[in-house]
Amino acid sequence: MTIYLTMALGVIAYILFVVRCKNGRSVQGVFTKNAVSLLFVGTAGIALLKNPTVYEYGVMILLGLVLGMLGDIYLDQKWVYPDDADKYLYAGFTSFGFGHLFYIPAIYYFAHKFGLSYSLAWIPVVFAAVVCGFVLLTEKPTKQNFGKFRPIVAIYGMVVAGMAGTSILAAIVTKQLPFILCGVGGVMFLISDLILSPMYFGPKEKNNFPNFFVNHLTYYIAQFLLAYSIYAMPARG
Repeated sequence: MTIYLTMALGVIAYILFVVRCKNGRSVQGVFTKNAVSLLFVGTAGIALLKNPTVYEYGVMILLGLVLGMLGDIYLDQKWVYPDDADKYLYAGFTSFGFGHLFYIPAIYYFAHKFGLSYSLAWIPVVFAAVVCGFVLLTEKPTKQNFGKFRPIVAIYGMVVAGMAGTSILAAIVTKQLPFILCGVGGVMFLISDLILSPMYFGPKEKNNFPNFFVNHLTYYIAQFLLAYSIYAMPARG
């Protein structure tokens, strides 16, 4: 029951975070946001303790979640230290990107044990290229301006879309619950970042509360689903 307790506490912490930030960012909002991140990491840790037979998968996912938590912390610092905002933005992108680079091999390797062929690895790559290309090509129509961040936006976009493509493919091929959870999580990550992009690089009015709410909601759903997938993963030699 402990794993469900941490997930429930995560929901409560998220609600408190949203309430604290409804009228603008605050120190209390930062604290509650960090609490949500700590709880999805805690959920993964408990899941691994409950299901140690899949420790390779669990450790990889846990490391990705820790990097996600660090990414949250880095991005928060850009509001606290506006003079160094660019540095913290790069740090956030890098941390989240490396987190996904832990998710992708973990999902594909274990999905391979349940029937996903390595010969299909080109599908997530093509999916990532299409999604990333779409984002870059629609920069002007969507009134965004990536500017000097264009290279890291492109790299990060490929990685995030690659994770989404990998998890969706794993869910379709294996039809196993943990990979379905990862598939939904991958889609949530993609939605979260597609909302975040105009908030960071678009017109000022895009950085509004509805976008803030959905961006964080989809992001945290993704992280908690990935954490829970460790618990749901059946052993397979």
